[in-house]
Amino acid sequence: MKNNILLFGGTTEGRKLLEYLYDTNVTIDVCVATEYGQQLLQKRDNVNILEGRKNLQEMIQMIKQKKYICVIDATHPYALEVTKNIQLACQSENITYYRLLRESCHTDYGIWVESIEKAVDFLQNTQGNIFVTTGSKEIQKFKKLSDFSQRVYVRVLPSVEAIAQCQSDGLNAKHIICMQGAFSKEMNIAQMKHINANYIVTKESGNIGGFQQKIDAAKEVGAVAVIVGRKEKQQGYLFYDLIQQLKNEYHISIKRQVTLLGIGAGKNTLTQQAQQILKKADCIIGAKRMIETIEDMEKDTFICYKSEEIAAFIKQNINYNNIVVVFSGDIGYYSGAKKLYHLLENVTVKTISGVPSVCYFMAKIYTSWEDAKLISVHSQYENIIGYVLQYHKIVVLLGGRYDTANICKEICSRGLPNVKIVIGENLSYETEKITEGTAEQFQNIETSSLAILYIENNNILQKTQNLGIKDEYFIRDAVPMTKREVRTVAISYMNLKQNDIVWDIGAGTGSVSVEIALQCPFGMVYAIEKKQQAITLLEKNKKKWNVYNMDIVFGQAPDILQTLPAPDKIFIGGSSGKVKESVQTALQKNASVEIVATAISLETIRDLQQCFSDLGIEYQCTQISISKSEAVKNYHIMKAQNPVFIFCGRRAQI
Repeated sequence: MKNNILLFGGTTEGRKLLEYLYDTNVTIDVCVATEYGQQLLQKRDNVNILEGRKNLQEMIQMIKQKKYICVIDATHPYALEVTKNIQLACQSENITYYRLLRESCHTDYGIWVESIEKAVDFLQNTQGNIFVTTGSKEIQKFKKLSDFSQRVYVRVLPSVEAIAQCQSDGLNAKHIICMQGAFSKEMNIAQMKHINANYIVTKESGNIGGFQQKIDAAKEVGAVAVIVGRKEKQQGYLFYDLIQQLKNEYHISIKRQVTLLGIGAGKNTLTQQAQQILKKADCIIGAKRMIETIEDMEKDTFICYKSEEIAAFIKQNINYNNIVVVFSGDIGYYSGAKKLYHLLENVTVKTISGVPSVCYFMAKIYTSWEDAKLISVHSQYENIIGYVLQYHKIVVLLGGRYDTANICKEICSRGLPNVKIVIGENLSYETEKITEGTAEQFQNIETSSLAILYIENNNILQKTQNLGIKDEYFIRDAVPMTKREVRTVAISYMNLKQNDIVWDIGAGTGSVSVEIALQCPFGMVYAIEKKQQAITLLEKNKKKWNVYNMDIVFGQAPDILQTLPAPDKIFIGGSSGKVKESVQTALQKNASVEIVATAISLETIRDLQQCFSDLGIEYQCTQISISKSEAVKNYHIMKAQNPVFIFCGRRAQI
């Protein structure tokens, strides 16, 4: 049989406690005073909602009929008579009583009084409109004011009972504001300005009651706050202390839930589902900008974006039962949610998508994007120009050193100054800005770090190039070159992918670099060469073949390699006796790098064998001999070229 708890609720903290106890091994009878209070509660299998005010005898009768393990008093801090009756009923039936306290706060701003009556006495000697936020039950006490119906405006719950009470006390509809809290500072300011309030009357109702938001609003508009302090200090438990007490005393088991939530481009793109999930959370985790976006939720927060630290926080803070981790955009597109998901243990994980900034942005600029290429440059390398030349439409999520100006400069350097550019900054925020122009116009523009870029190129590359360019198509002069047949076989061993980062060490004329660049349109080839004559040829061949993704590096390996990004593949056509050092550098940057090297001399073959053996690289060596026909008078004979050894290797995975 499940444990049964009696909860007197109706307050924000009471609803919060009830939400915490959902889906546990206890059943809860919840007493609320009004039908409106009942409507605010969710129906669950283990929750029974009882509507209507109860006197002392009715409370005693309830407790007698059911064998509750305890009674929890989560009524309003100023409902002193109700609290007294609950205490007497528990004493009568010898049942454990817990008082759930509200977090209190204090301010030096305003006039503090002991009671509503004292507040009215103070206001009797003042002039100007009065904003009353103490509820409909207290409004009749303000009738003592001589100009009551003209000065007093009251904010009450949107219930028939509350409205009827105010009207019977003499206020017309214009002086009755019906709304359900909690209220932000901005909402309080708007309402006080609307009624031109000179005074606001409030009880010191704690953080949950929105007390500080009312005080801050009063300061903003220059109104005097008349604050009714609590008549007596109550004994009891704060929220998390009570949770811990219930766990320890009654062995309540709760399956904790963590929701990974995409909040979209910003606050204005929050879905209704996201808003409901955030309202139910007892702790919200996210980067500073994410938390600031939803700060009016008034929840406990932990500002952090590192997955490991978030997972550790969730594991250590067991008092939080319903945690929401917020991410920008959608959790399925370059989101930290992917990594965090696999770090969470002993919790139920729920994932909720958001409205991606891409969707928001493309709708704003009236452009379809089913045929667009989406890329992100947040903390990662992307060959943006490669995409620009290959795709008609590109959407880029900016970040790091990849700002709009640098991208536009590079586009212009490829002879495309008229490419259409649309910049979206601070999307969905008050400072949102959308600017349209060309790459040439935006070469020196400064934009927000929260930016997204749409690039439209009507002159995309249509040509494709098969592997094995004829030798005579390259500008060569007297610089050695890897011949077509050897080049084709060697590159085929590299298993190239379109976005590979490749080092070509000892690039010579650039025949290998050019071929690789054409096979990797979205990657990058670094052609490393120490001889100035070869550098000149590299530049000429790069220009001839328009390989935008070939970067010529003048320097000596292995020293110059330290400045390059980690390679996926390396090709070694010449290393000046430094092959081992060059390979070591590549392995330090990427332990899984794949290596292809060619050798003609016995000394180079020996060096490669020793290098691979010393560095624990599993390799295969292939020897190829090429012979080409040559006319001799009336005959054709086969003329042999030097045999070439091709080494292919990769470090064994442990």
